[in-house]
Amino acid sequence: MSAFKENKTAGIFVTILIGLIIISFMFTGYESFQMGATGGGNAVGRVGDMPIKIEEYQSEYNRQLEFYKQISGGAELTSQQVEAFKIKENTLKNIIQRKMMVKFSTLIGAQPSEQEIKEEIKKLPYFQTNNQFDIERYKGLLAANGLSPQEFEKDMINDLKMRQTQSLMQNFPVSTGYMNDMQNFRKTFYNVKMLTISKNALRNQLPVTNDDLQKFLADKTNFGRVESQFNERKESLNTPEEVKARHILITDKGSAEATLKVVDEIKKTLTVQNFQKIANEKTEDPSGKTNGGDLGSFAKGRMVPEFDEVAFNLKPGTISEPVKTQFGYHFILVESKKPAVTATFDAYKNNIATEIIRKERTEDLKKLTVDISNQAKALFDAGNEAGLNTLAGKYKLKFEGNVTLNPIDGFSNGSYLTQDQMKQVYGSDAVHLFDDATNITMVKAQKSATEQASDPMKIEQDKAGLKMALSRKVMDSIIKKLESDTTVKINDNILR
Repeated sequence: MSAFKENKTAGIFVTILIGLIIISFMFTGYESFQMGATGGGNAVGRVGDMPIKIEEYQSEYNRQLEFYKQISGGAELTSQQVEAFKIKENTLKNIIQRKMMVKFSTLIGAQPSEQEIKEEIKKLPYFQTNNQFDIERYKGLLAANGLSPQEFEKDMINDLKMRQTQSLMQNFPVSTGYMNDMQNFRKTFYNVKMLTISKNALRNQLPVTNDDLQKFLADKTNFGRVESQFNERKESLNTPEEVKARHILITDKGSAEATLKVVDEIKKTLTVQNFQKIANEKTEDPSGKTNGGDLGSFAKGRMVPEFDEVAFNLKPGTISEPVKTQFGYHFILVESKKPAVTATFDAYKNNIATEIIRKERTEDLKKLTVDISNQAKALFDAGNEAGLNTLAGKYKLKFEGNVTLNPIDGFSNGSYLTQDQMKQVYGSDAVHLFDDATNITMVKAQKSATEQASDPMKIEQDKAGLKMALSRKVMDSIIKKLESDTTVKINDNILR
């Protein structure tokens, strides 16, 4: 029955505006009171004349616990985490917001019909048997969860009222002038050439000689640092055993007899020599129909357990008996194997030492960055794209010569600049250099003499975005007004 309780909360009470409307609902002005002041032993609080039932609070609280449990790695939350995440406060906030929305829905006259209510209940899967609404199952599940049909249907009415309100709020008329301005902004665009210098990638270009490594490792402190880093990374540096294999997959043919008949027919003629040919003809794995069933190389755990067990125990150059998995029957040809390799300090000490040396050469990195930037600036000014491509290749930079930019969509390659940086780009066709913690971006933008054609899809996206923004703004104002006019009482024991 616990699954039903969770679904009831997620599927009925949280379907509407909690994730769609961002509001700041402060707990200021709430009246604290002792047990019993809520007007009933089954209530933990009251929003106006609407009680917050214990079951309602517990369901939302459990949902909050599960949400924060998942984002924290799946482990059960400690009492300290519950307090740090403000789970009790968030539980009450969500419930109060829903009550406010029910109140607003009532004020504007939202009211689902009796037929709508019936149809909505009949669609809920946990009230169905063989995909048909089951009245006895409906009554039984409600009784098991301590609910009467009247209580449940009242909750359903409130949910449908909120859906109607949401639909109404999302259908704002959109200003024609606004949409025309949006289209004009998008039509005016810039042709951009962009060079991105990754500081981390550039650091790897700093030369480190054998003499540098020997001097560095001769120092006991440095040697210890390298050894410590190796020990921390050793597990990830180990290479697991790998198998290079091909397979032929035969899926279910409707009955075990029909499937095994196909499998036996293939088995009679299958050899190492004709495996690729038969795989192209017979395999039902779409990715293997043109490459002879090639799976490439893989380590343990990449395939389902039944497949793994056979593949890693099969000798290279041999074909397995049919292997049954959840996907069907497989013939496996193991072509070769790579044994596991345990990482050794001697094999990795120079690489790790090189990393440390490069990280500490901050002045060298600055000098190289300035030198490359100066070279790139000269090439930009000369309009020398070939030279920029050569420079990018030499230092593993990223040069793009066909980027577009407009005030609405930004850069066509997804690059991001701050608002102030964008103003600089729009202000002139000079070369602009922007330096942040990880990258140096050089941009030269020239306003296009032509206009971009209107994109109907983008126009519709703009309309939808404006409607959503207006909806949020209006709902924010409504909720704040309702908050100021509604008495909210919470049992002070709840937040302890």
